[in-house]
Amino acid sequence: MKITPDGWILMIETSQRDGSVALGTLDGNHFDFECFSPGLVHGKELQPRIDALVERNEARGKLSVIAVSAGPGSFTGTRIGVSAAKAMAWALGIPALAISSFDVIACNIEEPGRWGVLLDASSGDLDIAFYEVNADGASKDGEERTGHRDDLAEIAAEGTRFIGSGSRIEGLVPALPTGPVEWDHPTAQHGLRLAIARVHQILDGATPPAGWDSPHSLNPRYLRVSRAEEVRRRRLAGEEQA
Repeated sequence: MKITPDGWILMIETSQRDGSVALGTLDGNHFDFECFSPGLVHGKELQPRIDALVERNEARGKLSVIAVSAGPGSFTGTRIGVSAAKAMAWALGIPALAISSFDVIACNIEEPGRWGVLLDASSGDLDIAFYEVNADGASKDGEERTGHRDDLAEIAAEGTRFIGSGSRIEGLVPALPTGPVEWDHPTAQHGLRLAIARVHQILDGATPPAGWDSPHSLNPRYLRVSRAEEVRRRRLAGEEQA
């Protein structure tokens, strides 16, 4: 399918606790969104919310791109969003576009400076990304990585402020300077704006990410294995040593 400026793009955000979807045109002239009910209801509400958006905006048959917040974040929530994006893109014969959940969260930051986005990966583990924020927005400073709460003294350079679920862990040492808690939560509205910009970059010649030419190659962005997989690997290692 040829992508045109008035084509529609759908953005799915299910990587964190609060889910949402947004729909708009690639020329930025139309925009709408739906937020999920509170709680972990992503699997239940994702498709009905998408249907409501599409019907309300009379966009059925007009979708040109499916974008998704692909992680890191909740293993289950991320899989729900990515699976839905892959299935819809494949069925419609259109590109799928993965957006870093870190980037979507960083869009919330409204004050300039150096910021870190910390995601709580449980048991003291953290997923981490740093950004420089100015009037033009947030630009990533270095690679996304993993860490541990015990390493924060080294991770937190002087002058860096933090947002994200990992910055709210009780008893963090050192105590972190943080932004408003409302900035912790990614939204499909911000993700849609990012996705529209990325689509235009691709159309202008930028290298497309996995999933663009074949939705089957779109995968979640995990920085670590799940707890279940970690336990499985340890069990198998123990069996091999026995």
